[in-house]
Amino acid sequence: VFNGLLDKGLVPYRDFGFEYPPLSLVPIRLPHLVGGAYATWLGVEMLLGALVLQACARALGGRRAAWAFVLAPLLIGAQIRTHFDVVPAAMVVGALVLLVRDRPVWGMVLLGVGGLTKLFPLLLVPIAAAWLVGRGQRRAAVRGAAACAAVVLIGLAPFALHGTGGLRGMITFHLDRPVQIESTPATVVFALGDPVITGTNLTPDRYKSNGVDDPVAKPAEAVCVLAMLAVLCLAVAAATRRPDADGLLVPALAGVLAFVALGKVLSPQYMIWLAPFAAIAWGRGHRGTAVGLAAAVALTQAWFPGRYFDLINRDGSAVVEVAARNLILLAVLASTAAGLARWLRPGPARVRSGRARP
Repeated sequence: VFNGLLDKGLVPYRDFGFEYPPLSLVPIRLPHLVGGAYATWLGVEMLLGALVLQACARALGGRRAAWAFVLAPLLIGAQIRTHFDVVPAAMVVGALVLLVRDRPVWGMVLLGVGGLTKLFPLLLVPIAAAWLVGRGQRRAAVRGAAACAAVVLIGLAPFALHGTGGLRGMITFHLDRPVQIESTPATVVFALGDPVITGTNLTPDRYKSNGVDDPVAKPAEAVCVLAMLAVLCLAVAAATRRPDADGLLVPALAGVLAFVALGKVLSPQYMIWLAPFAAIAWGRGHRGTAVGLAAAVALTQAWFPGRYFDLINRDGSAVVEVAARNLILLAVLASTAAGLARWLRPGPARVRSGRARP
């Protein structure tokens, strides 16, 4: 759809609404410009991104992480070749590699570019800055954060003043959309309320998805947002306590996982974001974290895409499967957050052979 509008010379944010940040147009547009079968070239593009992810997993978790990531296409399924989320995921993990290898400014710049592609990489900017400060690199933290901010502002500036809402349209799109049917707040609604599903089997709602409409939805969303903010604050605080690689990687996982597990939208392709963290956790010896993440990623295939209509129709087994996946994500998040909280106990930061319990 977007490629057809662009072919007509229309400009996103000005001539038509666009819910993604502007640089997302690059991975969306490239397969179309190559010509031929769009799905084939998109798959090739995502394969190249997956190879980058594997290389980054090896850099952060060693050979075991690289081999563990080989399982990602099996666990994720078709999502990994039909959605561009491999690209921002590669930017996130690539930025972590740069930061760990003492390239803080370039790492922050890459997080900014990732944020211009799919927003969530920006969650890691305060975590990375806090980690640098904890390592005594306060000047690098300031320079990196400034570079990231400059990249984001430069990237958004051409679109900021467009008509039809401009970038405000993108922001209000996400603020106004209902709780998405696969999210943790939706699981609470299914358990406590009697939701009406927005959209139908054949036509999604005007936010291009299916959501839940129920009085319980807003309170459930608010509680989850507060919990997400609490985890993010904990991750930032904990990142100052450990100068080793885990001092960055574990809080980074907590930040991304909190956004996935507690946000009001949990699209199946978000599992792509978690797969490299599962591989890295395995390679660094955090086996429980790795197995939990891998189980959640794999379980998503139980209903998507084959039984997604069952979920829309409120089939009991599909609802239970989604709830089970979300509970696994919450369990991993709770375990990771508990580990971060232990880092904040009085006393010297505990570093053992470059590893920490998540």
